[in-house]
Amino acid sequence: MAQTSEYLEEAYEALQKLSADDLKRLEYEARDKALKDYNTEMSCARKSGIKTGIKTGIRLASNVCRLHSQHLSNEAIASECNISVEEVQEIVALFHQ
Repeated sequence: MAQTSEYLEEAYEALQKLSADDLKRLEYEARDKALKDYNTEMSCARKSGIKTGIKTGIRLASNVCRLHSQHLSNEAIASECNISVEEVQEIVALFHQ
């Protein structure tokens, strides 16, 4: 608890020094905004990537199941879907549990 108090005191002192100098304060605010913008962009990009991955996975699984229901071999399905035979087997196993 004492360390926390020391850290808070140091941070408060640093904040006081920064706020006393308008240029440093503006630089700090600009950097803070840039970091927040960056984090927001990265979060949005991550969510978009996840959505894209899910859609791609659903489409792939649908194609594998469709081809499997047409009694194609795992090798033929793998070739058609551009994936490995092992991946075909994993997808088929998921839908036949």
